Amino acid sequence: MPACTGSEIPVAPNPRASVFSRRSAWWLCLLLVSWLSLSVLPVRADALPLTEVAAGSLGTRLAWLQEEDAPLSLEQARAELAAGRFQHGQRDVLNFGIGAPPVWLHLALRNLDAQAQRRYLLAGATWTDRLDVYLVQAGQVQHHWRTGDESERANGLIAALGYGFELTLAPGQSELWLRVASDDPMVIPVELLTPEELLSRQRFMAYFHGFIYGFLAALCAYNFLLYTGLGERSYLYYSLYLVSLIAMNAGYTGHGLAWLWPGQPGLERYAILVLMLMFCICGLLFASRFLGLREYAPRTLRMVQGSGAVGVAAMLLCLLLDSQVGAAYVAFAFSAYFALVMVVMGVQSIHRRRAAGAYFLSAALCGALGMASTLLAVWGWIPYTALTYHGVELGVTLEATLLALALSYRIRSQQKLAVQAEQLARLDPLTGLNNRRAFLEQAGANWGAIERRDRPLSLILLDIDRFKQINDEHGHETGDRALVEIARMLTQQSRTGDVLARWGGEEFILALPETDLAHASVLAERIRQGIAGIDLAGATGPIMLTASLGVAQRRTAWSMKELIRAADMQLYEAKGQGRNRVSVAT
Repeated sequence: MPACTGSEIPVAPNPRASVFSRRSAWWLCLLLVSWLSLSVLPVRADALPLTEVAAGSLGTRLAWLQEEDAPLSLEQARAELAAGRFQHGQRDVLNFGIGAPPVWLHLALRNLDAQAQRRYLLAGATWTDRLDVYLVQAGQVQHHWRTGDESERANGLIAALGYGFELTLAPGQSELWLRVASDDPMVIPVELLTPEELLSRQRFMAYFHGFIYGFLAALCAYNFLLYTGLGERSYLYYSLYLVSLIAMNAGYTGHGLAWLWPGQPGLERYAILVLMLMFCICGLLFASRFLGLREYAPRTLRMVQGSGAVGVAAMLLCLLLDSQVGAAYVAFAFSAYFALVMVVMGVQSIHRRRAAGAYFLSAALCGALGMASTLLAVWGWIPYTALTYHGVELGVTLEATLLALALSYRIRSQQKLAVQAEQLARLDPLTGLNNRRAFLEQAGANWGAIERRDRPLSLILLDIDRFKQINDEHGHETGDRALVEIARMLTQQSRTGDVLARWGGEEFILALPETDLAHASVLAERIRQGIAGIDLAGATGPIMLTASLGVAQRRTAWSMKELIRAADMQLYEAKGQGRNRVSVAT
């Protein structure tokens, strides 16, 4: 056998493997072609039976096409549908964003009944600029509605719901064609409701917004009354914030167009966007005042003021240029900025330990989450549902409630501080006893009743002996301790109803209602002995404390001043007799 001289080993071809490879390649090509052909198939116009219409928006049953250049007529749109250029809706609510080209929508319906059926079509957001609706049956246009907030009469507008159209659907197939054009966010909810369902929806939204407007209006009136009574501008700015909130909500829900400025398409074009900006400006104004940014965060205040000025200037520029798309971007961008800044200021208030900072931060978070929900839903970044769309109403209502609690908390804090200041103004800071002012007020309050009933009232006036010498020899700190110890002993000796005070310097005074001179003298002697028994250590050794006391009883027709003068005379009498004794008026 000859030797193998080559380095390669010859391999015989495998016919079965070759056939398998070719078959696999053919199958892959077939699958790819099938997928590509499916992706360009015309949208099927399968009619939706009325009995299968589910609650909610019908976005996934719609076919849609955006105009590219010139506007399309209905006939041209029908031709585009037949040519397969329409696309299926992928969401329950179609959303094309701000400044999108006009959109055509198509929905085929089938009435399986032998009789015509009434339905109500709800289509478009309340801020939709131009809306055309065609009802086509048997290839013929049965009805054409034209509406939108740019028309002189926004026919079919149902506040808080959109635009409503009454349909009479004959047996068999019907087609709905809608053309939507708007420079504002193009959100297109489409629903088909029975008359009963529409009435129920209207009733619910009326109660919902009635509650919100009533609640916010009550808060606004309450805080405005607080402003008129207290003069604190935080309450005025909060009232303006609530008014701007109500106005903004009325604008984008359609209540403004329906009730406040009907037949004003020029005003409606910018009303919602301007009201959104004013709501944010009023919120920043209130927050700046409430948090005291001028005193505690001047740099933050300058940033807020500067950003507000930029927002207003940008909106004015858009109005001058008649750029509705630009105004929409300004309003939505500033709203997002406002929500973020409110949270940042809330965090700063917690960091600086500002009163009601926790309330403010909680309120800011509620408002920010609600506003973010609505902004993202309207802008098309999250699904548009009833909850996400009404998030700003729910969030800002919670925010308003928490801000009202924050204001109430601040009122309570201010009242508490005022009471504490009043108490401090009536108390001696060293001993904690009443001062002269408080003594005269309290004793004077009982004086009239004592005079009318002719009841006894005695007075003890006390002066520490040689107190200046104690201060000079042992220091003022020792003298202060002496005053505190004597005040403690006097408090223990006094009864409920007695009025005890530090009269000034080293003098104390004690008013004794329902006490005659004899009993007052006994108490004065007990006080003298108690003072003498106080063990007080000085800088150079123990200190012997003594006091001189004067006692007097009210006489008929005497005033409080005359009674004090009588006790003071007895005090000087005790001093003159050698100190450390009690002198009683006879």
